[in-house]
Amino acid sequence: MIINTRPIDLGKQTNLLLGQSDCNFMHLPLTKIINKVPSSESLKYLQNIESYDAVIFTSQSAVKHGAKYLQEVLHDQSISVISVGVATQKSLMKLKISSIVPSSYNSEGLAALIQQNNYQKCLVICGEKKPRLIKLTQATINTFSCYESVIEESADILEIPNNQRIIMLIFTLQSLKIALRKLSKDQIANLVLIVASNRIREVAIECDFKKCVVAIEPHDEEMIRAALLEY
Repeated sequence: MIINTRPIDLGKQTNLLLGQSDCNFMHLPLTKIINKVPSSESLKYLQNIESYDAVIFTSQSAVKHGAKYLQEVLHDQSISVISVGVATQKSLMKLKISSIVPSSYNSEGLAALIQQNNYQKCLVICGEKKPRLIKLTQATINTFSCYESVIEESADILEIPNNQRIIMLIFTLQSLKIALRKLSKDQIANLVLIVASNRIREVAIECDFKKCVVAIEPHDEEMIRAALLEY
């Protein structure tokens, strides 16, 4: 069985693709996304949007909860818009906002793109947690926090059957840490993790997960493709 751990809204597309793959799966959201009212400081950053070389969206949730604020002020088309990955880019395209993506869909890829284009100042549309990008670039990074990812308290690990091979999709480090707290030692030792990055894999191995596979790319199609190879 393949277990989709994405939040309810983000997990809908994952479920659709899993359903088309003719596999046994269940949706067990470990996190949920809640809207957050931007701080007065964040709103001031937007008021001075022309001072930035680029605006960066770090996730689909950043688009859902933050793009509307950008649309109100983005009149200067010379400002670059960057998406961390293809799924985020597609979400922006639905709002008729064009964006570019880095060659690798992660913080390192964003940092390389910033250096390549010699961007000196960027505004990052993100969740409550400070993006790791801040530590990877010398550019000035300001953040516009518009959502928060929290534990989905209703998630019940007991729903996972004990008599089947279990393959769990883990898209974020936060989801991995929640799974670690909820799973038993036997479950940790026996299930297969499909993860979205090498960073998540490193933490998983340190936490005694025995089988952990990094998808070629951190989006639904590649995560599911990797899971089906283990199915």
